Formats: sequence, structure tokens, C-alpha cells
Amino acid sequence: MFGKLKSFGTIGIIITIATLTGAATLSETETDEIVGSVVQIQGSAIALQDATPRILKAQSKIFMGDVISTGKASRVAIKMIDDAQFNLGARTNFVVEEYFLKPKDSNAAVRLLSGAVGIITGKIASLDRRPFVLKTATATIGVRGTTFWGGELDGILQFALLKGKGIEVSNRAGSVVLTGIGQGTSVKDENTAPTPPKMWGQGKLDRAAAMTNPR
Repeated sequence: MFGKLKSFGTIGIIITIATLTGAATLSETETDEIVGSVVQIQGSAIALQDATPRILKAQSKIFMGDVISTGKASRVAIKMIDDAQFNLGARTNFVVEEYFLKPKDSNAAVRLLSGAVGIITGKIASLDRRPFVLKTATATIGVRGTTFWGGELDGILQFALLKGKGIEVSNRAGSVVLTGIGQGTSVKDENTAPTPPKMWGQGKLDRAAAMTNPR
């Protein structure tokens, strides 16, 4: 049902999902914190929470701590509680680590394990202290009021600014700030600094968008 997990780095868990073929959707407990919902889905996807898998469909709830995995040729669009939207591409593994929208305690931390994601940020990323972070195996991306793309393209993890004020891509070796619409950078590994900002051609932008945009 799902393709072989392709990781950007060493992941300390192995998720086995082959046994889901023909499985029924499992119920969601009221004690879990709802942080979003599926607004559009093409193909197949699951969410894993506390070793319990749920098959996702339109209007399925997304909970804090969910590990979301998409299948081959699949797309999933998720609307979050702060109106952010995550567009997950095929064979993507994505974790909602933290997601709070409260008057004095707002924070968002999500992690891309593999695949690709297009992100339209919402209310949390617009706060002054910039409490929205996308984590990957090779870099961390801080954003504010931004639409951006991240994922594996041409065999390497890359990021691009599509709209908004900018993103900062950083790791232990250095950091770059993308402020021009259409600028991108790539990150070979966590010990290699992100490449200097470079404008992506329209063809490359279109290829990236096609990997994550709902069809």
C-alpha cells in the first residue's frame, strides 16, 4: 500500500503499516488534542498515534503527536487550528510534534521525516516571537507569515520561498535567509551549511509545486 520509507537521516523508529490493507478506521479518543483536519485527500494516507493507526479521509481529525504517512501517488491537504495549511506529497512522513494556539502559549513544531511538504503558515507563525518551526534531518526552518516549500528534489533536501516575508534555514554548520520570492537553498547534510540563496527557475518551482499541491 505504501512505498518503502525513504529517510533524510537516521530515524529512531520504524513504522510498519503494511498490515493496514483492508483495515477499518479506528476511533479517535476525546482526550487527544485536535490540532487540525484533513480538507482534501487523494490516494491513501494514515496517521499513527500511540502505536494505533488511523486511515485518513476527508474531514478526519489530526491530533498533536500524529505521524502522518502518505502512499504512492497520494496527496493530503491539512488545515490547522490557526488556519495554516500543510500540503503533503506522495510517500511523505510528517510529524506534528507541537501545536498550540492560546493567548499566552502559542507554539508550532512540525517535522518532515521524508518526502515533501508545501506550507502556508497561519496565525502562529505571524506572532512576534516566531514560534513556528519546521524540522528536518539536515536543517531547521524558522518562518514568519510565509508560504514555502521543502522536500527532496533532484536527490537533495531543498527549500524555497513562495510568498511572504522570508524563511531562515539553519543547521550546526551555518544558516541562510531567503527573502526573495522564488529563492531557494539546498542542504546536503547537517554538517554542511545551506547553500547561498539562488533564484529557482519557473520550471523548478512548477516541479516542486506538482509534488505537493492537491490535484
